[in-house]
Amino acid sequence: MSKRFSYTLLRDWFRTESDRTRPELNGILPHQKLLLLSDGSLTLDLELLYGSKVEVEVKYKGTGPLPEQAACYLDEKAGGAAMEREVWLTVEGKKLVYAHTLIPLSCIEGGLKEELERNANEPLGRVLTSNKVFFSKEKLEVGVVRCRSAAVELGSPAQTPFIARRYILSNRQTSGVWVIKASVTEIFSPELVSSDLTRGVALGA
Repeated sequence: MSKRFSYTLLRDWFRTESDRTRPELNGILPHQKLLLLSDGSLTLDLELLYGSKVEVEVKYKGTGPLPEQAACYLDEKAGGAAMEREVWLTVEGKKLVYAHTLIPLSCIEGGLKEELERNANEPLGRVLTSNKVFFSKEKLEVGVVRCRSAAVELGSPAQTPFIARRYILSNRQTSGVWVIKASVTEIFSPELVSSDLTRGVALGA
């Protein structure tokens, strides 16, 4: 796993389908909540919101062993080879989402793997859409994190809390073979999604 990407979880991950009244969501504007809880393409959602093309600023890409925590989340074996990518999704040069993706090599179709490698500077959702790979988002969870690298690049204090989400992006053939199965973590800039907690408003336990 990339040594750059790390975060501290300030509020436990929670499933949005079971509890959309959590205090962590207090103060999030309706359009921000729709974006945060969307099960569609984040790239498309951002392009509709901003009216401009989403670009990618790649911070890291490579292959390494699947970390134990990610393996547990994906229900896959730890230590197996996995593709890893860490990027900023930007619009007109503005950093909006810090995204980290892990894809076990045992859970991606060979041709799609080549497409992702060939188009490493494109958003994941755009590559999948252009290759007519439909996907679902499973185990969608929201949390509040502290991420030093994201804060530094946004010019914010290192202790800044951010709204984040994680999910499993997947497409599986009827035969049971994975077209893709990926763990995705997305940290939202405060300009894009912020809550009472991230704005410094005290919340009850």
